[in-house]
Order: sequence, then C-alpha cells, then structure tokens
Amino acid sequence: MTSSLLGIIPAAGSGVRARPYSYEMHKGLFAIDGQSNISRLITIMRDDFGIEDIVIVLGYMGDSIRQEFGDGSEYGVRIDYIENQHLDKGWAWSVLLAKPYLAGRHACVMLSDEFYLETNHADFAKCPYQEHTAMVAVQRVDDPEQIRRNFSVESEGDRVIRLVENPVHIPNDILGMANFIVAPEVLKALENAYDSGRGSIEFVNFIDELIRDGHSVSLFELSGQYINLNDVASLEAANDLAIRARLHNDNGD
Repeated sequence: MTSSLLGIIPAAGSGVRARPYSYEMHKGLFAIDGQSNISRLITIMRDDFGIEDIVIVLGYMGDSIRQEFGDGSEYGVRIDYIENQHLDKGWAWSVLLAKPYLAGRHACVMLSDEFYLETNHADFAKCPYQEHTAMVAVQRVDDPEQIRRNFSVESEGDRVIRLVENPVHIPNDILGMANFIVAPEVLKALENAYDSGRGSIEFVNFIDELIRDGHSVSLFELSGQYINLNDVASLEAANDLAIRARLHNDNGD
C-alpha cells in the first residue's frame, strides 16, 4: 500500500521527565522490548498508513537519531531530517518546519514519545481525511489523569468541537493523542500565525483555534494500547506491555 501522506515525527524535545534515562539517550531511542519507539512509529507509518516519505524533526541528541535511521532505506522509506533550533516556539514549530517537504500532501503527525501497540492505525489511514482540515486519534479511558496529562476532546458524533491541552476540568472519558492527520492548510495557517509575531504555539491549542474559526476537525477512535512516554515509569510500563504482547503472540494464545 502506498499513500500520498507525508509522515512527520517531531523528536526535538529534551525528555526532561524521563531523566536519568534521557541524559545519555534520546527517549525516542529507548529499547521497548528491543525496538525503539521511533522505530515503532516508522513501522506504523509504513505498514498501516502506506507512507514512503518521513521527516524527523531533531533537537536534543539529534545526531544519535540520524545515525540510527540514516536515510530510511533499511525501513523501506525515505527519511529527511530538520533541526529545530527554537524549542521555545512550541512543538507546532517542529510541525511547521516540515512544510517544505509537504508538496501539497496531507501529513500524518506522530510525536516521538507516544507509544502504540496492536492498534487499528490501518483503519485510521482509510478514513476520509481529505474531507477535513484535521483528524485526531482518541481513545476512551477510565483514568481522568491520563486526559489531564494529554488533552481533552469534546465532540458531537465524530465532529470535534473543542480540544483542551492539560485540562483542569475533564468533560468526558475521551483521551486525545498527539497523532493527527492534517491538511496542507494547517501548516500554512501555522506559518501565518508565526509570521504575525506569535512567539510560542502549542499544536493542540492551534487546532482548537482552527475549530473555533469554523474548520472541520474529526476524531478517530483508536483501539489497542497507548502510553505517553513522559517519565521513567511510563517507559517501563511500555516495555512490560510490549514483552507481554510478544510472549502472548509467540505462544499462539
């Protein structure tokens, strides 16, 4: 399967909350049952979305990521790299830096520190994303703290009406994940926002601004396991899940 989507993996952050592990290694490269999380994202983009072109946005310990993945040929994709030298501008800046590679395509954005296991991303890829300004992956959860650490999603059916990053009030059980499919107009709008003098823009908040401006944003409910790799405990939990899943599959259970 091939796709007209461009893959974008923002990986510029310093991983402060994953210390001491992240002192010597980018957290996107930590082995999760023998495979780094960035490697897992590349595989999802390639196998589930049919993506051939991926841009990885680098910052902290970027050279180690370049050395690990090279030009992407070992993964059957083409990888380009961009340096983000302005982390103070928010991770929306990392997404915008990939704009020269977009060439009129929609983009699939997946943060380097979000772990997915046995998900239905292949179904996400089949959604009519061309009909929307953006689509966002969500999951229903029992623990409101998960939502508080990520972002909340309010919707009417599949139509998203509000996104709130790190919400104080939790409106429902819908967890928002930093996995988006966005139209080229999103990056153009981001460019205009930064050009207007805005210093820092958080991507989730910006998508919410587009919703309030009348843009169509839809959700896709993702199945499977998900962990935001934001501290040492979450890295260990992801490793445990991946090992258990492999042993389950090896035993044919």
